[in-house]
Parts: sequence; C-alpha cells; structure tokens
Amino acid sequence: MDKRVKELMIQKCVRVRRNDQIYEAANRVAEDPETLLTCVVDDSDRLIGIITPKELLKAAEVCDYGGTKYPFFSGREALHLLTSKYAEDIMSEPVSVKPDDDVQKAIDLMLHKGFYEVPVVDKEGKLIGEINYIGIISHSIWQCNLERK
Repeated sequence: MDKRVKELMIQKCVRVRRNDQIYEAANRVAEDPETLLTCVVDDSDRLIGIITPKELLKAAEVCDYGGTKYPFFSGREALHLLTSKYAEDIMSEPVSVKPDDDVQKAIDLMLHKGFYEVPVVDKEGKLIGEINYIGIISHSIWQCNLERK
C-alpha cells in the first residue's frame, strides 16, 4: 500500500477526560457512531488511555443487569465493573500511531488488538485524530479499481 497514516486519517475522535463518568463516554460514542473507540486524554490533550466498545458494553451490562452471564468475566472483574464510575476505571493503556507511520502499522495494530480504529497522536503524544478500517478499505478498493482500468 505504501501510504502514510496522515493520508487516510480523520480528525474526528471521541475524547473524554480520565474523571469523566462512564456514561458520558457512552453518550459521546452514541452521538457519533462513526467513531467507536473512546480516547482518554489529559488536560494537554495527550492520549493517556483508550476505552474500547467492548469495555463500554461490559460496563453497560453490569450496570443495567447487575452482573454478566458470560463466563469469561471473573468475580473480581464484575466487581470492578460494578464499582467503576469514571473513564479511568475502565480505560486500558493507550495504543496509537503517528501521522508519518506506514498504514501497515495501523493495520497490524487493528488485527492484533481486534480494533476497528487506532488513535493518531503527534510527536508530543497529543491526540490529533484516528485511522479506521473503513478509510483503509475504501482507499484499497479505490486503488484496486484504478489499477484495473
């Protein structure tokens, strides 16, 4: 493909602060279903964590139904989710790419982590957008059609 992330990234992304309540993160994702990954940023807009749709869904299930029916949850994890209130409680370590990275790096992260999008950060770690599978696939299809002509 030999494309850079900056050529396919979008500047949209869902941002929350570490002490925003989980329901706020869920509301922001629901407002714009084009972006599903929630990026947790500090006061300088540096990426400090991510919340996947799976984490939001687990938190919603435990909140709405008081538990989970899936055996892969341990008692400790369910208890953690029951007591979780803020974004920082369910966020995981940040995963990101930089604008000048090859798109292949983003693809590798998506396939390895099971993500549909990856945050894009600048040299200082500030969140500037995301690259998602729809943009990558659309570009690939467009490129293949050009080559066939």
